[in-house]
Amino acid sequence: MKTLLYTITFLSVLALQAQTTTHNFEVLHDNRLLGTLEATKTVTGNQIVYTSHTQIEYHLMVNIEVVYDYHVTFSNGILQEAKAHIMVRGNDKTKVQTVKAGSDFEFYSDGNLEKTIKVTITNSIIQLLFEEPKGVSRIYAEEHGEYHELRELGDHLYLKSTPSGKKNTYFYKDGILQKSDVNAGIIKFSIVKKS
Repeated sequence: MKTLLYTITFLSVLALQAQTTTHNFEVLHDNRLLGTLEATKTVTGNQIVYTSHTQIEYHLMVNIEVVYDYHVTFSNGILQEAKAHIMVRGNDKTKVQTVKAGSDFEFYSDGNLEKTIKVTITNSIIQLLFEEPKGVSRIYAEEHGEYHELRELGDHLYLKSTPSGKKNTYFYKDGILQKSDVNAGIIKFSIVKKS
């Protein structure tokens, strides 16, 4: 009986241990290295935590450094919290948070409640760094607190469109993102998975 109890306890501890996957990407503009993106996915039981850190530096009349940090938590397939913090030249540009509040989701910008979202959030953009979005037609944008349209263009190639008309593409191989072409407004760049 003790052996069975020890075995069950051991298996329970193994099930609770976190499993972390890390993907590293280069950020390129016209085949020139602008920076890096590191993304992690940590699974602990029914909870998944995604993080990403992007650092980009480019010259547009003056030297510009942009840092993107995301921290997104899902539990049982539903968003619990999403934080996006973007800094440009060392100053806050965007500091937003989406928080599950009962059956709704509240979107805050600089600590102020901007809107309440009445639709359950089961997919968000950070997941595109890890999983091919098969069967997903709308995806939540953590930075903007809005949904973007997503559609499959061909084999493992997807187009994400914002309400303002900006378009990004995502290409997957074996379910893993290999490359994304991103329209960030003032600059367009690609993120390419490091081998």
